Amino acid sequence: MVRLRSFDRFHSLHNSRRHRPWWWVPVLWIDPVRAFGGGFLLKFALGLDSVYWSQTEVPAYCVLLGLLSVAIWCQTYTRRDENVMLAPIGFVIGLIAALTTWQVALGGLLIGFTGLFAFRQFSAFFIMGLGAVALVGFALGQELTWLIPAVAAFGLPLAINLFSGRTMELPTRDSSGRDSEPPLPNFR
Repeated sequence: MVRLRSFDRFHSLHNSRRHRPWWWVPVLWIDPVRAFGGGFLLKFALGLDSVYWSQTEVPAYCVLLGLLSVAIWCQTYTRRDENVMLAPIGFVIGLIAALTTWQVALGGLLIGFTGLFAFRQFSAFFIMGLGAVALVGFALGQELTWLIPAVAAFGLPLAINLFSGRTMELPTRDSSGRDSEPPLPNFR
């Protein structure tokens, strides 16, 4: 059974030899590959192989930005709970890898995951990753053609979260095999 969990709800997972661990949800591993392939093929299909901002075709570039925005927005939608949105961490990882150089992607993802574990919030991954990709990309001379959509890939889930007021959660497998989560304590 798959459950949506905030970062603080990961402590309620129980490990058992009979069941797969919580991280064994295929969507967590398929999303980066799917986003990388889609981003790479989209760049190729639109003929955006030029790395220089001055040589970029504006209509094709606007189509790229629009399609990436719609793709990220679709990754946040869930019907399970109206107060929850999915945290598209894997999808953003794949897009960053497709849009930037490996140095910029690695720097942004390492800082993003550091923020995730330091602040224990999925939104911290996007905040820290946004800043890191912008700074590392600028420091390493990454062309604006690919730095703008990479920064936007981190910023769009934050904007959706801010304007919707929903909490970010990830789909995980309940490795204990139970049908329900442990109840929260009632302090009446």
